[in-house]
Amino acid sequence: MGDVPYAPNEDRLLPKQIENLPSDGRFLIHLGDIKNGASPCDEEVYIKVSSMLRKSKTPTFIIPGDNEWNDCMMPGVAWKYWLKHFHNFDKNWEYDFQVKRQEVRNENFSFRLHGVLFVGINLVGGRVHDAAEWKLRHAQNVTWLKSVINANHGSYQALVLFGHAHPFVNHNDFFTPFVALVEKAKVPVLYLHGDGHKWIKDKPFGTEIITRVQVDQGGVAPPLRITVKPDLKDPFVFDRRLQPAQK
Repeated sequence: MGDVPYAPNEDRLLPKQIENLPSDGRFLIHLGDIKNGASPCDEEVYIKVSSMLRKSKTPTFIIPGDNEWNDCMMPGVAWKYWLKHFHNFDKNWEYDFQVKRQEVRNENFSFRLHGVLFVGINLVGGRVHDAAEWKLRHAQNVTWLKSVINANHGSYQALVLFGHAHPFVNHNDFFTPFVALVEKAKVPVLYLHGDGHKWIKDKPFGTEIITRVQVDQGGVAPPLRITVKPDLKDPFVFDRRLQPAQK
């Protein structure tokens, strides 16, 4: 899920979506943008959404979006709010897989589950609030992805990368090395992101091994369920009409 909640009706919808998550899901991820871009970046927003997500029975991860960070009037303050309320968010749950985090950028994480390597990175859309920070963060994202791929060599059959941003040109300093890295790994790859609010499924990176999916905005569609079947040539199965949990 991503880009939710944006409005008062979505403040009511998101808790219902979380309550109705299927019990057999291994984890949930929010792909960033916990508010609309026009509303203030008040700490109450971070508290509110954190409280909503904590009610999930499924281990939950979250990565930053631009609406709650770099597009805020005071990005430094907004980032402190994000760290305060979403830092190591998955540790609110117990689970049976090992999560690793990048030492220099703790919001970046990875774990391996049933032959699939999952990697989360801080890759936001929106304005370039600080050109030096932007360049450094993208370089650290590349370093993290490379180290995770090398550390798990031969131990996975598919890779899923979580980011917030659409692959625009101002992210090429990440996506160009990303494509080179995963082409060497020679496994099917899914790049899953939010930010654009409308469903997209395509292969925009010039290679058949990478599938890109942009999720629907969370206020207009249920959470996307993804099943990964590493033994298949096209291992990513998408359910956009998730059925509520059985009561």
